[in-house]
Amino acid sequence: MPNAFIASALAAPYSMVATASPKLELNGRQFQFAPAQSSMASAGHSPNSRAAASPLHVPSRPPGIASSWLVELKAHYPNLLLHYLAPLIAIAFVMQRVYRQASTLSRTRLEQAIDERTQALQLENLRLQEMSHRDPLTGLKNRRFVEEMIAQDLNRVDRCYDGLLLRNEQAPSKADLLALIIDIDHFKPINDTYGHLAGDRVLSQVGQQLTTLFRNYDYVVRWGGEEFLVVARFVDRQEINQLAEKVRHAIESMEIELDAKRTIKITASVGAAPYPFSTAQADMISWEQVVHLADMALYQAKTSSRNTWFSYMGSDQLPIPDDPQLDHTEIHRIAKVSSKPLSRQSLDLRRASL
Repeated sequence: MPNAFIASALAAPYSMVATASPKLELNGRQFQFAPAQSSMASAGHSPNSRAAASPLHVPSRPPGIASSWLVELKAHYPNLLLHYLAPLIAIAFVMQRVYRQASTLSRTRLEQAIDERTQALQLENLRLQEMSHRDPLTGLKNRRFVEEMIAQDLNRVDRCYDGLLLRNEQAPSKADLLALIIDIDHFKPINDTYGHLAGDRVLSQVGQQLTTLFRNYDYVVRWGGEEFLVVARFVDRQEINQLAEKVRHAIESMEIELDAKRTIKITASVGAAPYPFSTAQADMISWEQVVHLADMALYQAKTSSRNTWFSYMGSDQLPIPDDPQLDHTEIHRIAKVSSKPLSRQSLDLRRASL
């Protein structure tokens, strides 16, 4: 029983080849595979024979020639290689090429998906950053935007003024930052009389008006409450009073639409100061102190007559001490103070109040 099983197992591959292609050519002649024997005894060999019977007679190799089984098989059975091995090799090459193309396409699609996702994330970050820099009511820039962006503008201005006195040169033109703080006059009575929605409409329309007065690269900012900050970038410091009057007059000329049937008139007060505060001592007053000086000028405008402007600007004739006192009592010692000339009506009102 074991011998018969072994003989059957050895003869199975030859039987499969003979069944699949019963006629092959050997040296130009048809060759018929002999059917596999079920036992070694039926093949004419005893169980104790040293070599198993084989249905195919493969000529023995000459001594000293070490050819591979594929070369030997091709030499004696070329049609077997042609009919069976060549298609398999061709299929293997095709599958390898398809695999490479699929891998390349998959890698390309993956890289494209990563690029698209990266661009989407960048756009989303820009959108979130833009939202964090915008006032939701007026759509203007907010205080955070100024705090993050002003540093690069200050560096540019500082470079223009660095070593100015050592080179004995005049102050550069159109190299200054002008800070203007605008406050709507009598804003609380508007909220009390017409409601907070009306107050919101006033703020929105004033913000829109301010954007029409300045350039696209100037900063128009909702500073807080009914206050706005405008940073006119890289202009001549001598324009500060003209810009303050321009803002005051534009707001005075507005008609605020509360609804389809009601409009109101408003006014605003303006305080202004330049950076650098003094061309002779450009590094003495910081940007934060300039904004504080503009706020002081606004306070003076609010307490004088409203619907007016005040500006503070350093002068070569007014040296700034190492530790300046930036308050209303000392401002005349370090700054040139300018304001809108009072009209006759305002003068009469002031005289009547004295």
